[in-house]
Amino acid sequence: MPLFRYQAYDRAGSEIDGFIEAEDIAAARSGIKNRGFAPYLIEPAADTQTHGFGSDRFSLSEQARLSRQLAALLKGGVPLTKALSGIENQQAWIRRRNSLVALREGIEKGRDLSGVLGEMGNIFATSLLSVIRVGETTGRLDFAFAQLSAHLDREMEHHRRLIAAIAYPAITAVISIGVLAFLMVYLVPVVARMFSDVQNDLPWITRWLIAFSNFFSGNWLVLSLSMVFILVALKLSLRLAAFKRHFEKLQLKIPIWGNFIDGMRMETWARNTGMMVQCGVTLLETIKVTRENETSILQSEALEKVEKALERGVTFSEALKGTGAFPLFLIQMIEAGEASGELSPMLDSAAKELEAENRVVTEMFLNILEPLLIVIMGTVVGAIMIGVLLPIYEMNRFM
Repeated sequence: MPLFRYQAYDRAGSEIDGFIEAEDIAAARSGIKNRGFAPYLIEPAADTQTHGFGSDRFSLSEQARLSRQLAALLKGGVPLTKALSGIENQQAWIRRRNSLVALREGIEKGRDLSGVLGEMGNIFATSLLSVIRVGETTGRLDFAFAQLSAHLDREMEHHRRLIAAIAYPAITAVISIGVLAFLMVYLVPVVARMFSDVQNDLPWITRWLIAFSNFFSGNWLVLSLSMVFILVALKLSLRLAAFKRHFEKLQLKIPIWGNFIDGMRMETWARNTGMMVQCGVTLLETIKVTRENETSILQSEALEKVEKALERGVTFSEALKGTGAFPLFLIQMIEAGEASGELSPMLDSAAKELEAENRVVTEMFLNILEPLLIVIMGTVVGAIMIGVLLPIYEMNRFM
């Protein structure tokens, strides 16, 4: 049943707001009046908590929480529709209630959970629907949601590590640019005016500093627009397969950062693959799903080769080895898993080992980057201060 948001006056004349389920606005108005309120605004309730610009996709934390609650309720023997009904009435889900109501109503009409989720498209990522579909087929939907919950929790940790690696240099870069802009626009022009009569006799570093400040002050708008143009052009260029392929190859060649990016990518793939195999998704379908949802073009091309090799009957480890894109350690773990019939646990173990290695690389990256940024910033600011103070010092020396 549709959900409506209303604003009304209570018996004391105070303004209140809330939500009500009804067939249409007229029924909603009647229901609100039955509660003793006088409504003055009634409108369809939309999911207001968005994830990203213009998107109503559930965030990773919401997906993990929903999976965790469904796993617990289904394991306790609660029917799926009743479980969803209980969740949608929780205060924590009030902003997402419309989506949950639509999901429950779709299931009540006799449709499959995975089918309804696939049509809605905003609750779970496409790559996770195969796990839910297998859980429905095998009657182990509670196990499937438990695995999804654990997987999404690890994904959030993965994102936190990535943000931790990027946040410090990004913040430092913004502050550094702000400080340099302040010095170039406000401090250096003051020095230039002070020594306007003797600019030809100034030290070379001061003359260069004044020239750069004049150029920056006179062309700051052009420089800013050029920077925006470059960023937009880069973003648009990354939509081209050939350019994106070269960009990713260049990334991987950067010392430490390349190892970090590749390690994170391999860890995510191993964990996703292990989770899907453990839930009963066939290996070929797993590779196909991960390939279709892969954001890296290099990884997608490698998985396409793996998919074709598996279709020819090649073993999983040999298919991975033939691409040249997967680390030897990961291939050896998969080979051992194939031999023992424990592919999923071996993939999970490989993902944990890769995670440990990535933590070391992240710490190394930050430990090197922090002092490097300080040295660069200190050198630039020091050069500016020398250019400002050196002529003053020379003038005082000859007075």
